[in-house]
Amino acid sequence: MIKLEKPDFDQGEILDACMSNMRAGEGKPRARIEASRDAIIAESDRYDRLAESGTLTKIKPHSLVDGGATKKDMVELYDRKFAREGQGGRTYYDRIRLLAPYGRCPFCGQRNVSTLDHYLAKTEFPFYSVTPYNLIPSCSDCNKEKLTEIFRSREDETIHPYYDDFTDAVWIKARVVEEEPVTFEFYVGKPKKWGLEKYRRAKHHFEVFGLNDLYKPHACERFCEVQPRLRELVKQQGMEAGQEYIRECIKEKRSVRLNTWEAAMYDALLESEWFWGTYLKCKHLGKKAPNS
Repeated sequence: MIKLEKPDFDQGEILDACMSNMRAGEGKPRARIEASRDAIIAESDRYDRLAESGTLTKIKPHSLVDGGATKKDMVELYDRKFAREGQGGRTYYDRIRLLAPYGRCPFCGQRNVSTLDHYLAKTEFPFYSVTPYNLIPSCSDCNKEKLTEIFRSREDETIHPYYDDFTDAVWIKARVVEEEPVTFEFYVGKPKKWGLEKYRRAKHHFEVFGLNDLYKPHACERFCEVQPRLRELVKQQGMEAGQEYIRECIKEKRSVRLNTWEAAMYDALLESEWFWGTYLKCKHLGKKAPNS
């Protein structure tokens, strides 16, 4: 949804910061993680290469880390030493959260960032528990929606904000539900320049994060705010003035991001013959409302 700059943090430094106040000694988690340090760094580099080439599905779920660290060691390393306030890795946690422009969740494009999401779940892929490329600034709702989903194919993958660019075309669409009160349905439209794989990934992402259910109430509320002005504009100056106002709203929203529910909502209004011809009772409507 929102493309992010890939984090530029050294994996070895992150591990060292997380282990800085862990107890040393044979048989302790720190000893096992230190024994796995080189393997974790190598796997971080491998993750980056596979993600760049769109082949993350080559990484399979696992419970042990080369060198001796266990799944429990790595999960607790994240929970207790990376994400917890006052611990050595927390600086990196906070810096990764700040990668999201304006603090907006890149998965839904709507809610505020409040946590980090493991793109590959740490319980299924413990190698990458503190791998910065695998940690995405996220709202808590999107983090919960994805849970421990395992991607079986490229089409199953949700959008990876560090590696995928879905900002090259308009694909978040909406339609007006032709009844009162006016509501909207949001969906994924396939841009002509996209192949089927990219389109199916966008649809899967849209479904996993429940974006139709998220956007609908916001759109209905915004429509209630805009409707009085739009009615008055059409009444005083005619349908063309109303449509020009909607075009300006679309232009404004897409000047920031191509794909927002606001732009999709306004576009749906502009394209709806029912809205202009029946709901607003406009006269002199042609066969189709002008395109944006």
